[in-house]
Amino acid sequence: MSSITKNKEKINERFDFIEQWLPVRYTSSVNLILKKDKKEPSYIRQVKKERIHNKKIINALYKVALLNKLQLEN
Repeated sequence: MSSITKNKEKINERFDFIEQWLPVRYTSSVNLILKKDKKEPSYIRQVKKERIHNKKIINALYKVALLNKLQLEN
């Protein structure tokens, strides 16, 4: 398996996790994580919906989803 295929697979797994665990309202939480690099809520939603490759936003979405999962499981 090539490194490109592994990378795409890892990104898809992250998006699957995000889809499953991201709370309904998430854009302000993502911007809190991004701090100085804040984005418009519409762009954050677009990255999630269209699976646009923006590493910073994907990582922030993942962190918000992970926090939500931990809160719901405890």
